Amino acid sequence: MSKNFCYLMVIGVFTALLCSGCGMKRESEESFDKAESIMASMEEQEKGDPEEKREGELKEKQVFNLVPYDIYFTFSDEWEKTEESAFDLQMTREEMYYCSIFGFKDIDLSNGMTPEDIFELQKNDLIEKRDFVELIRKEPVWEDEHKKVYRELYSGEFDEGKNYYYCCLIDFKEPGEGFAWVLFSGVPSWIENDIEELDQILMTAEEIF
Repeated sequence: MSKNFCYLMVIGVFTALLCSGCGMKRESEESFDKAESIMASMEEQEKGDPEEKREGELKEKQVFNLVPYDIYFTFSDEWEKTEESAFDLQMTREEMYYCSIFGFKDIDLSNGMTPEDIFELQKNDLIEKRDFVELIRKEPVWEDEHKKVYRELYSGEFDEGKNYYYCCLIDFKEPGEGFAWVLFSGVPSWIENDIEELDQILMTAEEIF
């Protein structure tokens, strides 16, 4: 089976799910600097009372592994994992918005294809299935020593409902061998209100190898 054919199969599953699942509901930026500030604040809290630290950890951490990509994401306990999803991982928060993730390895790419190409293909496939699509904002590429993160926020209508689509790509640097397509989709007001947390989720992503 060719790599191109495998990729087309992934796109087919992605499109079918968006049209029949996430898109049928009323789906639900500030900067990474603010998210980093939150992380720093959390680190300061961890230096405090051990009991408070333990309670905080119980309240806020759930770690999920995208098998077989060994990419890990951390969510607060307000998120729940959906069942029987065609994505490698799909989470929902109060059914007002979703986080849908596909994992990839560099070896999945056809010759000459890059993770950025996958980002564009997935994003365009989503947009083509929506009406009245508008780019709300495109963020500069954010990076640290381990990864680069691409983020674009769109609005669009599906089944007469207006939704926000936060399209993201996490590309891990060498010696990393993987990348992840991440889509936050749902009610616009929820996405806007929780954009800092969504960015924080992206920041927690790490590849273990």
